[in-house]
Amino acid sequence: MVSASLPESFTPSYLRQLELLRLRARRAFLGSRQGGHLSLKKGHGIEFSDYRKYELGDNPRHIDWGLYGRSERLYVKRFQEEQDIGVVLLLDGTASMRVPESGIKWLRAKELALSLAYVGFMQRDTVRLVCPGGYYGSRVTSPSALYRLADDLEQLPPIQPQAFISGVSRAMSMVRFPGLAFVLSDFLYPFEQVESLFRELRAKNLDVCALQVLSHSEIDPDFASRDLLLVDSETGRELPLVMSESVRKEYLYRLHQHNLKLEDFFRSSGVRFLRSEAQQELHEFVQIHLAQSGLLT
Repeated sequence: MVSASLPESFTPSYLRQLELLRLRARRAFLGSRQGGHLSLKKGHGIEFSDYRKYELGDNPRHIDWGLYGRSERLYVKRFQEEQDIGVVLLLDGTASMRVPESGIKWLRAKELALSLAYVGFMQRDTVRLVCPGGYYGSRVTSPSALYRLADDLEQLPPIQPQAFISGVSRAMSMVRFPGLAFVLSDFLYPFEQVESLFRELRAKNLDVCALQVLSHSEIDPDFASRDLLLVDSETGRELPLVMSESVRKEYLYRLHQHNLKLEDFFRSSGVRFLRSEAQQELHEFVQIHLAQSGLLT
């Protein structure tokens, strides 16, 4: 039975679809227990790795008798163990994520974070959900924890921008082993802060993915020509503006340049990047776009 605390999009059908997906890391990590990812450890898993010469005390069941018949030498098969990995979900909870007032951008960011957490739970990964500067969840492994995470996010007030940036350091201090990290944000803040944030993650040798969430009104604003008073959602600063087609074009140009700079930075830093429009169907973005990008399989 689906908890009322989960977003409405988390229907039983959607949860069953998530259960068929797997988080995909680009390299192997050392885990702490059995899980669904290939590990750096050699052992008796199901994925064949290589051979080594037989040594006294080896289990005869691991001898490749076919190879012995061809070479008259004893070799044992080695397999790649499957272990869990740590998954860190960094969710931007600043006030800009609550704009527009409908809250659709914040809702989409929460939906994506909870979706990724659930996929991690289903492949026995250890998941930590963090909203730097305001919420630092514990390491959890059980699918039932999804309901508590949803409740915690529902009650979370907006986070101050500087608290968010500085809170990333605290979140990274909690990372014990390298693993997967997802950052969910609009990234609509100074580029230097974006660089600082991802330096913190790369210092932990994480396989990092950036998911930018924007609303349709941010991507393609439709403002009529009129006098406006713009209010910064995070600082409260007011800016009178006469809206016109030229102003709209200038805004679109600056947004495009900012996003190009982000994409170049992520590409050069080895960070996987994907953009989601908040109004897009959730299941379509997760099952098609995240899968095509290689983040999920």
